[in-house]
Amino acid sequence: MHIAIAACRTNPQLSSSNKTLKSALEACGARVSVLNWNEHSAADFLSCDLTLLRQTWDYQNDPGGFAAWLIRLNAMGGQIEARPDLAIWNNDKRTLIEIKGAGVEIPETYRSVEDAVASQGDRGSTEKLVLKPAFGGDGVGVEQTCLSEIEATRTKIEQDVPGRPILVQEFLPEIDDGEWKMTCIDGKVELTVQAKPMTGEFRINSRFGPTIAAAEPPAAARSAAEKIMAFVGAPLCARVDGVMREDRFICTELELCDPDLHLHYAPEVATILAEATLRRIDAEQA
Repeated sequence: MHIAIAACRTNPQLSSSNKTLKSALEACGARVSVLNWNEHSAADFLSCDLTLLRQTWDYQNDPGGFAAWLIRLNAMGGQIEARPDLAIWNNDKRTLIEIKGAGVEIPETYRSVEDAVASQGDRGSTEKLVLKPAFGGDGVGVEQTCLSEIEATRTKIEQDVPGRPILVQEFLPEIDDGEWKMTCIDGKVELTVQAKPMTGEFRINSRFGPTIAAAEPPAAARSAAEKIMAFVGAPLCARVDGVMREDRFICTELELCDPDLHLHYAPEVATILAEATLRRIDAEQA
């Protein structure tokens, strides 16, 4: 079997997690090619039995182009690990609001600055909020603010990442205790890490230097993640992030397209994913 790991022009070298996955796939007998979604031809991807969206990390610079690529590849008969419509839906962070349909708690979230201002008129002007681009990654354009400073913060983000919609969320002080990041395979949590921010920082993207360690998730977190997986149809792999507020799990992000799965923390989980990938190909070809 020939498998493509989709990367991108700006990140063509595989991460530690994706190197671990590549090795596991090869150990299972697969041939693996690393192809950049915005550089290699459709024919390159069509020569593979399945395309894994593991490292398409610059899609936020051209979400329309990425969506068109997914749709075109699918229409040409290319097999992709995630349904194009589901991946496109999930790439917009505002769709977190819809996760409530799985019966899972999320941070208070507004689709725009205008919605946040209209809804928070009776709240204190110094209450902490987080603004972020609807299409983004690695914490770029993510800023902490308050109602009285929200317009100035929006202007800063628009200068840093122009042309992207901006959403607003409540600030979660529980982030200081760490965010649970659960890697799910075929709908089940198989690996969890806990990421804790540096002192004085609330962002836990890798460039902000968080402490990350494998950990056993709280039962409420695992249950919520698997509810979300059922809600989106148990994709081949995904990651669910969130924090604990007392005994409740609050989902902060669902990543169906190109999440860091942290497989280098548990190579045996990479084998589980490799085997699930080959089963998925067998089922498609049967």
